[in-house]
Amino acid sequence: MRNFKMESMRLAGAITLVSLAGCTVGPKYHQPVPPVPTQFKEGGTPDSGTPEIAYSDWWRVFHDPQLDRLETEADAANQDIRLAVARVDQADAGARYARSFLFPTISLGASASRTREAQTRPNNGNTNGLAATFNDFQLPAFFSYEVDAWGRVRHSIEAANATEQATAADVRFVRLAVEANVAMDYYALRENDAERKVLDSTVQEMQQAVDLTSNRFRGGLTSELEVKQAQTLLSQTQSQAQALDVQRSQLDHAIAVLTGKAASEFSIPPSPLPGREDGWQPPAIPSGLPAELLGRRPDIAEVERYVAAANAQVGVAKTAALPHISLTGLAGFETTNMTSLFSWQNSIASLGASAVTPLFTGGRVRSGVDQAWAVYRQSLAQYQKTVLTAYQEVEDQLAALRILNGEAQSTADAVTYARQAETIALNRYKSGLVSFLDVVYAQTSLLTNQRTATQIGGQRMVATVVLIKALGGGWLGVPAQPGTNPNSGSPGAMPKRG
Repeated sequence: MRNFKMESMRLAGAITLVSLAGCTVGPKYHQPVPPVPTQFKEGGTPDSGTPEIAYSDWWRVFHDPQLDRLETEADAANQDIRLAVARVDQADAGARYARSFLFPTISLGASASRTREAQTRPNNGNTNGLAATFNDFQLPAFFSYEVDAWGRVRHSIEAANATEQATAADVRFVRLAVEANVAMDYYALRENDAERKVLDSTVQEMQQAVDLTSNRFRGGLTSELEVKQAQTLLSQTQSQAQALDVQRSQLDHAIAVLTGKAASEFSIPPSPLPGREDGWQPPAIPSGLPAELLGRRPDIAEVERYVAAANAQVGVAKTAALPHISLTGLAGFETTNMTSLFSWQNSIASLGASAVTPLFTGGRVRSGVDQAWAVYRQSLAQYQKTVLTAYQEVEDQLAALRILNGEAQSTADAVTYARQAETIALNRYKSGLVSFLDVVYAQTSLLTNQRTATQIGGQRMVATVVLIKALGGGWLGVPAQPGTNPNSGSPGAMPKRG
């Protein structure tokens, strides 16, 4: 037994040396660096004096208590966020599972049997040529350990850790998307309320026009045609107002789902969006520099971590062509009599090592490596695409806000002129200088321009929200993200295939 212990220690020491001396097979990861523009084409507002807003509460830049409440409820109860958090828990468990292979596997077994052997069995020398019946009780502990000589386990851990980091970034991305959707639907709903307010006010004015034409008809000053024209325009406007209710209901229901509530138990009271005439302006958002997107956007961090995971999987695939070294053993007791099971004389033990090298696999190993490289190239292309798309989204919203700002001014002027035209047409009609058709044209034009101005106000708010989302949320206190340093690695880094 003493000799067995000495030999076991020597064997274990040799295996440990093999593990320590083993090299890590596979490409070294270099973070890909996409082309970074020096500035946004649309310019943006690098320093607009806008208060610093943290990523976790970027919506406070709008100073809207109702929006604050909805965003807080969505963060706490949205089901998409909960799904993303569950994926993080799954990835965390996967990372812990991968790390478990750094340690040996130890299991305990127990067996009991009663056996009768035939008299004429082969090698019947231990029982003097007679039949024998005996018991066999065993209580062994088994030991197995994979020697990570080539880095298979280490690469697996690297891939699992990168995947866990990717899912953590995905939680931030899903949370940002949910918060942005809440804000976009909320301001679309408020724009709907403002548009409904315009239509309700116009309905009152058109009702007065109907009363005016009816009185003039009864006095013989005009024909019934003008009464019908006024009534037609009134009914059309009432229909437009009612059509807005469908859209408002759908927006209200969408916000309910985003905040984790049943649509039947949720309602937002009407709150029209302020108009330009009230001195209202959407907040100016500092766009910063394009390079800052790499640190702000959680979706960029997510896909970069998947690139790292795919790179590690290439190393895992390469180790399949190398010897698989393992250490196994057992220690325990065996006896024919339960009363003496734990006697030292009945102890058993064994320790062994094995190395298995694939010689012919029909191309399976090479195919696995090629497949891992293909997945890596896919993840790298997805990373580059995500970064380029991020720049596009920022440019889109900067352009939209610039154009909408000019459009809002032009439409405000059009509303002013249309209101003046309506007043002139109505006064001339009362004086009998023009037909009511001129009043119809003037009122229709005013309503169209008022609705357009209101819609542009809502579009500016939505575009502001989308710009914040495209910039990655707030511009202060953005959580540190792994693998987002634009100065590391080499452009479009592709590990060498050696």
